[in-house]
Order: sequence, then structure tokens, then C-alpha cells
Amino acid sequence: MTQPTTADSTVLWRDDFAEGLRASGPAAPWRFVQANAEHIADDAVITTNGDGLRLVSCGRNPRTGEPAFTRTVPRESGEPGSIPGFADHAKWIAYVNRQSSARFQGFDAEPGRVLSVEATVSGRTYGTSGHPFGDAVSDPDDDLRLAGAMLNSIDPETSVAFDFILTNKAVHAFYGRTNFARRHLGGYGSFANTVPLAPRSPGDRHRVRISYDRTAGTVRWLLEGEVVLTVDRIGHPLGRDTLTLDEGGTPALVEPRQLSFGMGMLSLLDGSWPTGKGLVRLSRATTYYRPDRGAPVEQSFVDEDSRDASRLFGQGAELTISGFTVTSAPAP
Repeated sequence: MTQPTTADSTVLWRDDFAEGLRASGPAAPWRFVQANAEHIADDAVITTNGDGLRLVSCGRNPRTGEPAFTRTVPRESGEPGSIPGFADHAKWIAYVNRQSSARFQGFDAEPGRVLSVEATVSGRTYGTSGHPFGDAVSDPDDDLRLAGAMLNSIDPETSVAFDFILTNKAVHAFYGRTNFARRHLGGYGSFANTVPLAPRSPGDRHRVRISYDRTAGTVRWLLEGEVVLTVDRIGHPLGRDTLTLDEGGTPALVEPRQLSFGMGMLSLLDGSWPTGKGLVRLSRATTYYRPDRGAPVEQSFVDEDSRDASRLFGQGAELTISGFTVTSAPAP
């Protein structure tokens, strides 16, 4: 299905990255994810070219010389203020520095209108074949747990997230609800689904769009102008066949008042999809359940101890992005 366009669409934000990316200072147009003063998700070299903004992992794989991640987060120490180990997910992530009327980071999602982000993206991963996880990984070129490049969105108030993630072989939709807001909102269901959308190659470019209709309670993923996935019970997981994280809790419908839009590179080593086998128990601050069974059956991991060599094994990623645009349009 093709999403209709309208002359009444309002551009709320646009960045063609002609001047690169500015993310330092309170008035900067972009803001990095920052777990604390020492850990900033800025693990990339940033350049611009005719294709837009290009992000490449900072390090180098000692065996191949290819780009590699350098930032990682060990399992939390248990000391007050220690970073939860699942913060290891964020390698390079920046969001538009915009505050909603509810004073959360993001753009207002107005009833009766559709809030969207779109961009042209390309990406690839490096070094994933050097993973230490054996048959828990079936295809290292198409496993976003190891590395991926993304266009992402999240509601900081309720922690629901809607992303496009690229591997070397496929475009994926990522949908979930992180556990970040549980300390304020209680024991809601925390989960993540990974849905493969289309095959691709590392050099391919894609026009992607994420659209949220607050009144209808729907989020749509559009690839090359076509709707490829719709979520109509925001806050509830999709089927267990695409579930990669199950952290228990009670699913509840969510009506985000805003969405924050960004881009970046990640790994998801505590995930289980597509093989059903967990890779690294990144954190003891949450309980992981088997995605195919759910609570009370807990998940096991190839690495139960979150060793440094499991979190960084020479893998890396690259993202090229242009035409980053946020719009608001009347709902159909």
C-alpha cells in the first residue's frame, strides 16, 4: 500500500548535512545519546560527501584493517550510578535536539495528524564473521545483533521505539519497548521484535519513512513509498516468531505524546532473533526470558559473563544518510 501525500504536509525539520553534524552545546541541532559523562554514543568518524552524512566506526579490526567499534559497556557493577550493561547497544546514536510541549525530547504528535520522519539511507557492517558465538549466529552478514545501521525513533516518556535497521543482506523493522521508563511507569511489558522487510546489498540506498498517527494508534514503516509493516497495538509485542528480547512485564497500550527522531549504529548482543539463542547476558539489572516461551522460562546465553572479547570482537558498521526530514500532515 502506498502512503498518500498531501499538500498540507508541514516540514518541521530538515537537515541535508551540507555543514556536517553539530552535536555539542545546548543549542546544537543534534544531541548524542549519553549514558553518563564518560559514556557518549559517538563511536564514529563523521564525513560528508555527495551522498550525505557518512558515519564509519572509529576503530580498526586488527586482522582486516576494516572499521570496528571501540565503545562498549561492561556489565553494571552494582554500585550506585553504574551504567546498566544493556547500554552497550548504543555505538553511535544522535537525536534531533527538539523538546515537545510535554517537555520530553521529541516532536509533538498532535491528534488528527501524522508525524513522520524520512531519509535516504545506506549502510553496511564489517567484521561480523569474526564473532565468537558459534551456531548461535546463522548468517553474520544478516544478524543485527552483531552490528547494524539505523534510522530510529523513540518516545522518551514511554520508551516505545520504532526503527529501520540495515544489515549487509536485509532491511529490518525494529519495534519494541525498552525498560528505561519502568522506574516511573511500573512493570509494563518490555520487549523487542525484529521483522525482515526486504533483501539488500551493502551499496544499496533506500528511501525509508516511519509514520505515527496518534488518533488511529498506528505506526507504519514505509520502504520506497510502500507500507511494509503496521503496528496497531502500540506497547504490545508482535508474534513470538520475530521476538528478540522478552524482559517480562504486562503489555499495555501506549499513546505517545511525542517522538524523538535520530540515526545511528548499534549492536544488540543480548538479543535472540533469528536463531533463538542469546549471545551475551549484557545485564543483571533485567531478567531475560526465552522469546519463544516467555516468563517464567529464562533465557540462557553463549556468554553468561559479558566478557570484553564477546562485546567487541572486531565488528563495526557504516551509515550514509541524507534528506533527513520530519513532517506533520493531516491524518487520512
